[in-house]
Amino acid sequence: MYSSFFGIEIAKKALFAQQRAQENVSHNIANANTPGYSRQRAIMESTYVKPYGGTNLAGTGAYQLGSGVKVEDIARVRDAFKDMQFREENSGLGFWQFQADSLKQIEAVFNEPSDIGVSSVLTEFWKSLEELSKNPEAVEIRETVKERAVTLTNTINHTANQLQQIINDVNFRLSIKVDEVNNLAKQISELNAQIQQTEIVGVTASDLRDKRDLLLDDLSKLVNIDTYEDQNGIFTVTVGGAIMIKGSDYEAMKFDIDNPSDGVRWSGYNTDVNLSKGELKGLLELRDNKIKVYQDKLNSFTTAFVSNFNSIHKNGYDLDGNPGVDFFRQPPNAGEIISVSGDILNDIRKIAAAGSSTGVPGDNENALALANLKYDKVLIDGQNITLDDYYGSLISKLGVDSQEAQRMAASQEVMVSQLDEQRKEISSVSLDEEMAKMVMYQHAYNAAARMVTTLDEMIDTIVNRMGITGR
Repeated sequence: MYSSFFGIEIAKKALFAQQRAQENVSHNIANANTPGYSRQRAIMESTYVKPYGGTNLAGTGAYQLGSGVKVEDIARVRDAFKDMQFREENSGLGFWQFQADSLKQIEAVFNEPSDIGVSSVLTEFWKSLEELSKNPEAVEIRETVKERAVTLTNTINHTANQLQQIINDVNFRLSIKVDEVNNLAKQISELNAQIQQTEIVGVTASDLRDKRDLLLDDLSKLVNIDTYEDQNGIFTVTVGGAIMIKGSDYEAMKFDIDNPSDGVRWSGYNTDVNLSKGELKGLLELRDNKIKVYQDKLNSFTTAFVSNFNSIHKNGYDLDGNPGVDFFRQPPNAGEIISVSGDILNDIRKIAAAGSSTGVPGDNENALALANLKYDKVLIDGQNITLDDYYGSLISKLGVDSQEAQRMAASQEVMVSQLDEQRKEISSVSLDEEMAKMVMYQHAYNAAARMVTTLDEMIDTIVNRMGITGR
């Protein structure tokens, strides 16, 4: 025999459960615009069943009577597989975005085609030599040759210095990004500890998990990560196969900006971080396999130009009938990879335009040879190629690299955006849906309250109105 108040107890549980669910709706609506928030739902389940009408469940006339409802858990709605896909592609986006931006900057450094790029000033230098071959004794033309040579060396040096400055910027960015990775790892490990502490009593730490997922999204853009959680709730993050975060512990990365060639290494493991995607990998790829190649090609071009030009120039004779000297020098000073020799800068009569000492001043044989160097094939990096074509191949490679990076960055951006939208379709708050739930829980709450009133009236009938006939 159950208490007369058993029904009121059931109605009370219903009131509490609908109220909790309504509060959950309120929480969802409040966080509709919170970054990283996953909508939550109140999981209700009926409470224990009591046998009724007999001594046990198998007894004659026995049946089961439910005892109400309770909110078993507040669970967040999220698809772990979508998260994994998003982070995988997000690492690719981080890899290409930095390259696309930086390669645009490098294209601006070379500034080709333009009137002030190396190609243009080199063409003007060749033209000045052709003019010299027409009038080798003319002082004003010799002055033009010298000035065009100075302009050429200044342009090459400026390009080389800008490339080195971009490498320095990349190294600085690497140090900043490594600090950012370590900071995210620290925050995630702290959240792991809080989540474990909260969930050890059997409740879901939905909001803390949202914060952790948001940090993991940020981390995935910096480095390639894999995540998993074991049956004991120990959450682990690995980078390139190495454990970076396990529970409340994390392993930091390091990057020595004073020794940037060492790359990104693990502080504790003291080994290289195996990076395959993300902004860190993009920066390393940009520094070591893109800009370094452009630097090497520019140096090879400059070396071949200086060597071949000086070789021809020293075969000639100046206006005084003296053998030619070095026209260019390499590398004369720090911060420069080419300059006009002091002999030429101080005395333009030393420009060796003549092919023999007896032919001066009208001999133009060597000036023609210098001008024709433009069409001669020389050996550069194992290739038999003209200087103009070699430099043109450098610019072509830069253009191809830049276009590829921009195309890949745009493609990855679209893919990441689509995956993010798919995640949001599952986990983001729909205000229409929450409004419908609000009405649903409100009606259930009103019905439970009405049930309390009804049961109260029934008890009142028993207590105050039964057996009063004839009073």
